[in-house]
Amino acid sequence: MEQTFIESIASPTIVTLTFASNIFFLALVVAYNTSASFKGAVQNFLKKYITHVLFIISATAFVGSLAYSNLVGFPPCDLCWWARIFMYPQALLAGFALYKKDQTIAQTLLPLSVLGFLLTLYHSFILWGGKSIVPCTQEGSACAKLYIMEYGYITIPVMALSCFVYLLAATYIYKKS
Repeated sequence: MEQTFIESIASPTIVTLTFASNIFFLALVVAYNTSASFKGAVQNFLKKYITHVLFIISATAFVGSLAYSNLVGFPPCDLCWWARIFMYPQALLAGFALYKKDQTIAQTLLPLSVLGFLLTLYHSFILWGGKSIVPCTQEGSACAKLYIMEYGYITIPVMALSCFVYLLAATYIYKKS
């Protein structure tokens, strides 16, 4: 079956955006930890825009996961479904909090981010060759199926892991400021 134009550009676009966001995040971490003025600027930015940041990250993950399952045709495995359970409510709640101008949502979303981080770290571990302690109930052990491997490390679970790391980092800095 031949790919449609949307299918042929969706995955490379998502992978490239993930790679670029990883580089950007690492640059931010270095700058945050080496420059007091930059650290202050980031803290001030997150004080004002934490809800925007949480919404953009979680909504991007929401749309990206739907693109992979509905446009590209990759069926989500059990662990991917659980990752969605921890991410999708964050997009909806952060969107609602953005509408209500409620910055307290950062504290509310923290447990979902922690659980999602742990789950996607475990899922990434399996794809990096680790032994699964929980059997996947999807056909063909889909939890260990490698649909994408780009730049030597980017897989679908790594994409989700990246988003959970970004959410945790933004929440951590917001709470410290």
